[in-house]
Order: sequence, then structure tokens, then C-alpha cells
Amino acid sequence: MESGSTSYSSIPVVFSKLPIDTNTQKHFSKNVTIEIPYEKLDLVLEQPVDFESLRANGYDVKKMFQEQGWLGYFDILNGPDYTQLVKDFWKRCDIITQEEADKEYNNKVAEDPENNRGKSR
Repeated sequence: MESGSTSYSSIPVVFSKLPIDTNTQKHFSKNVTIEIPYEKLDLVLEQPVDFESLRANGYDVKKMFQEQGWLGYFDILNGPDYTQLVKDFWKRCDIITQEEADKEYNNKVAEDPENNRGKSR
């Protein structure tokens, strides 16, 4: 494979044509569990693989991955970020204590000890 034969955009091909139907009738809605305005939720956006940081720290490995045709995969890992979706998720999440989780686990094990013991959610 020639290293210069492939071009990569900032938006991975996988996501560039992905339609998002916000008017679908096939959805369910979960009530908000945490009353925090969206603008008060601060997200920390980062790249799982940051070739610039690696290069700055003496590990210039981008060319190696480029020659193997992996840059498209790293584009998928590194973005895009759907900040509104993430914020909406966190406003609707349920937070439980370890005590509640242990109680739920013990109840499930009691239902079928042979099949449920040692399993997690």
C-alpha cells in the first residue's frame, strides 16, 4: 500500500453520511433525573489517540499507522463528539449506591443461583 494514496478528512466516512432522525416515532423518553441546566454541564473533550502529543513527547508513530492504513480507524476513535447527546444522557442517568447494586445482585442470584452467581450487569 502506498502511503500517499489515501486521504483522510476530519470527519470519518462512517459518520459523515449517518442520518439522525430526531422526529422518529420509535423512541422512548426517560425523565430527567438531575436538574442541571445544559450550560452548567462542562464536558472534557479529549482524543483517545493524540498523535501530536505523542510526537511532542518523542513518540512519532503517526507515519507507521498511516503506512498500515490505520488512520481512518483513529479518525473514528477521535470524533466527532456529540456534546448535546452526552449532556442529555447525563441528565437522565440513574445513580445508585454500592449498597443498592449489591442488593439488586443478591436478589438476582436468589432467583437463579446456578445461572446468576458471579455475573455482572
